[in-house]
Amino acid sequence: MESEYEEDFDGHRIEIRGRDDKPELLIDNVPVVYGRLPDGKFFLRQYAYDWTDNLVELARRFITYRRKVQGIQAESAAQKGR
Repeated sequence: MESEYEEDFDGHRIEIRGRDDKPELLIDNVPVVYGRLPDGKFFLRQYAYDWTDNLVELARRFITYRRKVQGIQAESAAQKGR
């Protein structure tokens, strides 16, 4: 299937593929489940804390969020190992 949009962001690949009436969002070739609020804003099932009317911007925010979480987890693990 052909991509409608592709972007590299912070070392990750964001891709939107046309699929019937609902495009498919992929981050690093992994499908990401998303939905829409009644006002038209997008949200991600794994990251329902943030909403925006731009699916690509939401994917960027999710990548940034995951990076922060991984950093916190690594720091916590390092502190437990002391």
